Amino acid sequence: MIKKGFTLLRQLYERYREQFWYLVVGGLTTVVDFVVYYLLSAVTPLHYLVIYWIAWAVAVLFAFFPNRNLVFRNTGREGLLRQFAEFVSSRVATLLIGEGLLFLLVGICHLPDGWMKPVVQVLIVILNYVFSKLFVFRQKSE
Repeated sequence: MIKKGFTLLRQLYERYREQFWYLVVGGLTTVVDFVVYYLLSAVTPLHYLVIYWIAWAVAVLFAFFPNRNLVFRNTGREGLLRQFAEFVSSRVATLLIGEGLLFLLVGICHLPDGWMKPVVQVLIVILNYVFSKLFVFRQKSE
């Protein structure tokens, strides 16, 4: 019975390995983003949108290599600079989407930024996976 359970877990892991590691790396990246965001919010007088940009930049730098090597299994130096540029570009797109949503929810609707940040982040995580899978770390057709 235990052996069947491990076999099932292994099959699930093999089938969803990429998504599993994306969630792990994405979770760690989100932690980095949130820690930077909330620390800067607590210790600086900076506007929440400026803090959002800073937290984003730190998280993007943190996320590139784990996504490239662990999640999407792109190793070696070939295409590294192109992938980095595409990765940053795709993240700029989701940064602008996230910032626009925060401006709408916090700046216009006057909802608390501490609550809206996680709401916005869920959408951003989904969009980042789609962009990475389809555009940045796409596998070449044989």
